[in-house]
Amino acid sequence: MQNNKIVKRGLVVLMLIGLFILGFLVLRDILLPIAFGLLFAYMFSPVYKRFQKALTSKNLSATTLIIILMVLVALPIFYFAPILVRETFETYVFLQNYNFNGMLSEFLDPELALKVAVNLDNIIGSTFSTFLGQFTNLVINLPSLLLKLAVFFFTFFFAIRDSEKLTDYISSLSPFSRATESKFLKEFRGITNAIVFGQVLIGILQGLAVGAGLFFLGIPKAFVLTFIAGLVSIIPILGSWIVWLPVGISQIMLGNSFEGIFMLLYGGIFVSTIDNLVRPYMLSKRSNLPLALSVIGTIGGFYFFGIAGLVLGPLILAYCLIILEFYREGRLDDLFRK
Repeated sequence: MQNNKIVKRGLVVLMLIGLFILGFLVLRDILLPIAFGLLFAYMFSPVYKRFQKALTSKNLSATTLIIILMVLVALPIFYFAPILVRETFETYVFLQNYNFNGMLSEFLDPELALKVAVNLDNIIGSTFSTFLGQFTNLVINLPSLLLKLAVFFFTFFFAIRDSEKLTDYISSLSPFSRATESKFLKEFRGITNAIVFGQVLIGILQGLAVGAGLFFLGIPKAFVLTFIAGLVSIIPILGSWIVWLPVGISQIMLGNSFEGIFMLLYGGIFVSTIDNLVRPYMLSKRSNLPLALSVIGTIGGFYFFGIAGLVLGPLILAYCLIILEFYREGRLDDLFRK
């Protein structure tokens, strides 16, 4: 009889494990849009509460907020995407027809200049092929992307409309004590806000700062370069130097000494300051995570989780520090509910 009970319990456990594995497989390809839907619901909850006070209806408030977000996202895409594609193709044609060998021969040995010019042509061709491949994949995967976008908005709608119920439900599942939950929530709020306002916003500002310099100097294809600078500025490790450094060097090589030197000094002194000082400062200021660990967490999280790691990396390190703090004070039992 005892053996039968053990076997039955074992089967039940296996069934439960199998069920959760199947649940994970069902959600695996849409976990990222679900996670971002929950994250954006948390971020925009103050805006939603203001809408709710004015409109009284929860459904109407959430729907209005979603429509506004859709418009804010769709308008720039429909306006800037054709310009970006057109200027990218024009830039590629210009670079393919440019005589790098003649320009480099003025500074380098003719044989070395030829080798460098050939390598530059190969790099340009490879870069454009990669861009074209990514653009093609985007078009091919458009139905899948639209479906994921629908999942994002669906999650966002119900998460923000029923935020109080969702919070209570998660709290009821949590094994942690109220004090621990409060600390975790505080770190989550601080790091999330820091990522949004520090990582993304400052990255965009840095891209715009590079763009201002490009337009001021009259650099060709400034719009494309500004877009690229803004994009790489948001991603850790990369940064806007990928744009302003080559632009500055190329201007000097083309004989435009003032434009080149100005771009190098402007990018190295002013633009880099925005990235290297303000972003980590905001991240460490809004949470208990030290400055060095906030940068390491952002970089490591990006490598491991991708774009979601910009939030998850620092958050995981912050939670580890909270647990270590309890351990150091000999209060590990206080982490959990009695």
